[in-house]
Amino acid sequence: MKSLKLLSISILSFYITSCSKDEKARSKQLNEQLEIIKVDLFEAREGKLSEFFEPSIEYIWLKDESEESQLNAGLHQITFYKDKILTLDIFGCKCIKIFDSSGNYLTKIRAYGEGPEKYLDFDKLMVVKDEVILLGVHPPKLMWFDLEGNFIREQKQEIHLSSGAYEEKTGRYYFLRSPFTAEDFMILSLDSEFQDTVYSIPRNPDQYFGNFSSRDFFIDQGELLYFSMTFHDTIYQIGEGKIKPRLVLDFGKYGQDVGEFKEKMDELSGLEQMDYLNNKTKLHYVPNSWYLNDEYFYSLFRYEDKMYNVFFHRETQQTSVIDWIIQDDIDGGYNPHSILFHFGNDKVGVKIPGKTLYKELQKKKAELGQKGFEEFVKGKGKNFAQTAFAAKDSENPVLIVYTSK
Repeated sequence: MKSLKLLSISILSFYITSCSKDEKARSKQLNEQLEIIKVDLFEAREGKLSEFFEPSIEYIWLKDESEESQLNAGLHQITFYKDKILTLDIFGCKCIKIFDSSGNYLTKIRAYGEGPEKYLDFDKLMVVKDEVILLGVHPPKLMWFDLEGNFIREQKQEIHLSSGAYEEKTGRYYFLRSPFTAEDFMILSLDSEFQDTVYSIPRNPDQYFGNFSSRDFFIDQGELLYFSMTFHDTIYQIGEGKIKPRLVLDFGKYGQDVGEFKEKMDELSGLEQMDYLNNKTKLHYVPNSWYLNDEYFYSLFRYEDKMYNVFFHRETQQTSVIDWIIQDDIDGGYNPHSILFHFGNDKVGVKIPGKTLYKELQKKKAELGQKGFEEFVKGKGKNFAQTAFAAKDSENPVLIVYTSK
């Protein structure tokens, strides 16, 4: 590499413990622009889609009839890029399938195997300038393919780069180094020629990362990128080549003590760990169901055995804690339990098997009666009903796409 720079940044590290009032005050003084997201479960309420999303919903049925189709069981990442939809399946076909914007299957990227131009595993895709980059590849390397599925090149790495994003304005890449093998800094940044190297965010040896995928740790929001990590409650902003803390989660009395969590994970067996995770943990942050734009921060949180949807309005600095299901008052269709996918830009949503969506339509018919149902499918429920009828015999998913305000 032509030059090697170590970027030493003063980072505000916030752990998943309840901060005292004095600590919060000091944090505010250190950075007046820091946004504090206060999550108080006592204020949990019912919520509606129209509070947080534009008044239109798009339905896209992914039509794939191949024998290897695992589109309902898999799909760990779904990305919209120009007129294409890319889906990542790491357990089924171990491939990336590419569809057009209407959900028609086009081609796939699959290079499973040993040796050059092959992968044994991967965990993340990103698209930069019409090239698909695979990250989290084993053995450690980056791999490039075109949108027709053809291999372009690869670059070996010393350790796994498990997640990443590209800042178009500066032409820089940002990669998360594996938290389990990185010894010094967590973020590796490279220029567009992969020559100029910058390291940032020092690794805290006492930090707990858990056994979670890091594929969603970066959010690409156009001019700005955002980054966060498991069991951190700090969200960093990346802009013009600089990284700084931007938002911090304050769980108050509901927060999970990380030290206690680490002890439990060390002493419990596999099944006991699952029981603890699903039924006994307090509030903690795992950025795998989140999005962030100029208007809203959103994430899904668990407290003991209950789930909560949390929306933070960045202009008013107000937090809405929604008690599980969000009511669809836009077109009266499917009521989502959470927002599971960040498709790109302000497009977010969920996926649901075609057969299940049709069952939801039948429930609507029983609820409204024949006359009301006929009015519904001709009116505001038209798109919902048409897609449900078309996909009624399919296990393949329908993407339900919401546009964030």
